[in-house]
Amino acid sequence: MNTVKIIIGSTRPQRFGPQIASWVKGIADEAATANGNTRFELVDLAEVNLPLFDEAIPPMMNQPANEHTKKWAGIVAEADGYIFVTPEYNHSTSAALKNAIDYLIYEWAHKPVAFASYGSQAGGTRAVEHLRAIAGELKLYDLRDQVMISNYWAQLDEKGQFVPTPEQGDAVKAMVEAIMFWTEAMKAPRQKLASQQ
Repeated sequence: MNTVKIIIGSTRPQRFGPQIASWVKGIADEAATANGNTRFELVDLAEVNLPLFDEAIPPMMNQPANEHTKKWAGIVAEADGYIFVTPEYNHSTSAALKNAIDYLIYEWAHKPVAFASYGSQAGGTRAVEHLRAIAGELKLYDLRDQVMISNYWAQLDEKGQFVPTPEQGDAVKAMVEAIMFWTEAMKAPRQKLASQQ
């Protein structure tokens, strides 16, 4: 069984990220039921609650000292793939997500990652472009299929709940199918590559 972690990349009060993550997970769970070989799990960085990166020894040395780092490393390491749910802040991703990524190196390596982004007109695309560059450095394999939600506040109902369009739902389905395929396809090569590190 493969595990894909859906990581909520915003931690601020009244954030929109959990709505997107729950919506993506609902579609992913339906696809996983049909696929039978993948499970999807939500990871909320607000609950993980990492401090600003505080390890004295760089992650490259693989000698974490703090318990919160070791716990986070375990969460990341047990996944076979990831979906990052990111807002766009000032043409980039959130500080919370970048901080969480920077804590680790080896736990991310040789795994596929996909992106669901939201923001104003650009729909978070500039945040994703920055994350793609970061993914390359960490040996994460970023997938082309992604979800972009522009001006998300225009799609909230009277209760503040997100109402997706059919096209947005189709984009999630395509992204989920891609992450399930590549998570399975890369499992054996990843094990071989990991043994060479």
